[in-house]
Formats: sequence, structure tokens, C-alpha cells
Amino acid sequence: MIPSCALRLVLAAASSLLIVASAPAHDLWLVPGEAATAGKPQIARATSGDDFPEGDHAPDPAGFVRRLLIRPDGTKGTLEAAGKEGLAGLLRFTPDRLGVHVIAVETKPKLLALDADAFNAYLVSDGLPHIYRLRAKEKTLDRPSKERYVKSPKALVRVGEGGGDPCRVVGLPLEIVPLRDPFALKAGDTLRVRVLFQGKPLPEAYLGWQRPGDGDEPRGAQRCDANGEALVPISHAGLMTVRLIHMTRPKTEEYEWESFWTSLTFRVPEPVRRAPPPSRGR
Repeated sequence: MIPSCALRLVLAAASSLLIVASAPAHDLWLVPGEAATAGKPQIARATSGDDFPEGDHAPDPAGFVRRLLIRPDGTKGTLEAAGKEGLAGLLRFTPDRLGVHVIAVETKPKLLALDADAFNAYLVSDGLPHIYRLRAKEKTLDRPSKERYVKSPKALVRVGEGGGDPCRVVGLPLEIVPLRDPFALKAGDTLRVRVLFQGKPLPEAYLGWQRPGDGDEPRGAQRCDANGEALVPISHAGLMTVRLIHMTRPKTEEYEWESFWTSLTFRVPEPVRRAPPPSRGR
């Protein structure tokens, strides 16, 4: 039996390890407004953090290397950097027609160095245990890491009741693609999605999903199948996101690991409230 004082030290060490590891585990989301109208400028918020959709700092949209707007007919529009507001970067676009628009961005690659304990905890907490097992097999769990990472979030914006293709692939390095229209869903449905890495299905990808108020833990998570597909349950109407991280090992002179982050954000429509039939007088 472990003495109580020693047990407390072990728990404290584990707690501090998770705190250190939380530093790089910041998702990037594109959060569309609640309603969009054709012909009127719309603002989407770029937020970065753990507690969807609240950010803990404001990304600079002008620093994104790609900003994409895909109209309902598949043509490209303009997604502008519009500065910052509070803890969010702002992106502006003006939909010129009805239907589903897709917005997406890609960040500049950045380098991150972590000590061995922090990197190991990050791997386990963010759905990358196969990388942890590889390090264990190679007996390198005591080595620090050098990692290059890129983030490429996407959001779906419905403008009125027009057409458009919410299942469109836009060519992000890592991309979550819905296989049915999220705007046709209701509470109790499931959304089948496919994960693509460099344009090809990614098996065993570890998806998580969150709604506002879930805190820094996902509401649920699931491994994709051999076709890179998974089912995401829809519990409520309103805003939600699906996210994942994929890591490779290029072993360059500058870094050993390379990670790709993505998220897919959309709003499940509120149920239509029908007026009660008029009462009949006697």
C-alpha cells in the first residue's frame, strides 16, 4: 500500500503534468453568427482555447495563410480579416445569395518544444496514445519533443433556405467533412462525418465534440472506422463543434513531429414552433 503522503505527492505530480500539457492543447474554432442574411455583411469569430466557443486570446486573422469562402454554387468569395474584438479575431464576408456557405482558414506553421512529461501527457489527453506507445516501444519517453503544428478550422453558415453543399470538401490539410446536411438535423439524430488527411480518408482518427457549456472536456469522443468515418450524436439544437488532432513523424532537422488540428463548427437549427390551432367557440 502506498503511504498517504506519498500518494498525495503522486497525485500532485500528475495534476501538474496535466496542467503543463494543457498549454499546447488549444483548439481553434470559427464561430458563425446566429443568423445570416443575404446581402448583409456577416462576422465570424475566430477563437482559440479549450472551453468551446470561448477563447483565452484573440488570434490575428490577418496572419492566417489561407482564408476561404465557398459560396453555395461552389465559387470562391472573399473572407476578410476584420481585426480583433475582446478574445476573438474577426472575419467578415458578405453572402450574395441564399444557401450554405463554407468558411475556413489555415494558420501559419509554428514550432513548439515541450519537455518529455508535458509531451507524453499531451499525447494521452488529446487522443494520440499510438504516438505515446511508439515512444514507449523506442524507450524515448524521457526525451523532449520538437513539434511543428498547423490549424485549419472550418464552419458552415446557412443563409436563408437556399441550396449549397454542406458536404463539400474544401482542401484543408486535415478536414472533417459531414456526410449529410447538418442543417437538416434535430436532437436525437446522428451526423456521419468523414476525416480526410491530405485529401484521403484517415482511419482511426480520434474525434471529439463539444457544445457551449461543456467546459474543457469533450461531450463525447469516438475513433473513426477504416474509412475514416464516425457517427456524432446530436443532443441539442444550437452551436456545436467537432474536432481532432493528427500527428505525423517527418523527423526533419528542425522538428521530429508534425501535428495537424482541425474543427468543424455549425448550428443545428432550433425546432420550428407551430402555432396551436384556434379554439372553436361553442
